[in-house]
Amino acid sequence: MGHYDFLKGAAFTSADTGEVVFGGLIELTKNLEAGTNHGAFFELLLQSSQYRHAKKRYTEDPASPMLYPVFDRFGKDRKVGGILYTSIYWRFMMMNILPENVRGIVCVVGNSDGQKHTYVVNGNDAVHLGEGDIHDDDYSHMGYSIDLVDAIRKAAGPESRSFTASGVNGQFMNYTLTVYPSMVFKEIFADNRAQRDASTIAVTFAVAICLFLIYDYYVQRRQTIVLDRAVRATAVVSSLFPANVREQIINDEANDPSQQHRRAGAFLGSTVEGSASNILNPTPLATKYPNCTVYFADLVGFTKWSSTREPEMVFHLLEAIFKEFDAVAARWGVFKVETVGDCYMAVVRIA
Repeated sequence: MGHYDFLKGAAFTSADTGEVVFGGLIELTKNLEAGTNHGAFFELLLQSSQYRHAKKRYTEDPASPMLYPVFDRFGKDRKVGGILYTSIYWRFMMMNILPENVRGIVCVVGNSDGQKHTYVVNGNDAVHLGEGDIHDDDYSHMGYSIDLVDAIRKAAGPESRSFTASGVNGQFMNYTLTVYPSMVFKEIFADNRAQRDASTIAVTFAVAICLFLIYDYYVQRRQTIVLDRAVRATAVVSSLFPANVREQIINDEANDPSQQHRRAGAFLGSTVEGSASNILNPTPLATKYPNCTVYFADLVGFTKWSSTREPEMVFHLLEAIFKEFDAVAARWGVFKVETVGDCYMAVVRIA
């Protein structure tokens, strides 16, 4: 289809449908029709479009004509009163849209007529690479494509200020835009930062785990020491007090640690109602047994005898005697309270 044939067909389509019509890609450096002066025609394109720049800026960039219907009135009964003709220079559409540090974005513009041109966007500038799809095949799987006519239909409207109320005709000519990364883009943004971050996180976790294990070791060690001391303290209490007294001491300290400071007073707790001692110690440590025997055994003449003997002899004598006492006490259920010198004290409850 010649360019003037296109203009004729596009104009009729725009007038009949009341829609915006896009034309094919026109390369201004080539003769569009046999016998046509492309320079003169290029002058015509510039004069009919919104651009008023030097011709040198456009001589290597393809453009797409666009016919825009102008209506005689607003409302549903409106009619097309004229056609506005302009040209879209795709390189200009890709300029000043990216930050300066973003480079190497390859854009392929194609239409339903099979025409394709490739651009590369580097920051605020765009460069026309040539005709056809010439992106790097290594990045084909990363391409992202959009239907331009469909995107304009969805985004256009008075509220978006893109264009007024005219639709876009995608049957006459449709465009697609496909974006690809490139090696330049990869060198800028694809580095080993992810590996460094992963290594840093791994080291951090490893250090945290080591610190936790060390902390757990010292906690376990301290708990073992505390438990060992508690066992030994329990053993001492067990050797000094009967089972019921031992349990009362342990339970009182577990429920109220301040009981430890009143333990001495607990032994003296009075059973008389209303007394000050009973108020301070509502549950005295001592228990009253109406039928019991307290046994004291003392060696007659022990002081005089031991004064003339070696300490080892005195110790062996007391050990032998008290050992027999302990055996008898264990056999008959007698509670040994203490031994003081040669004195043996024991208590037994009479049932």
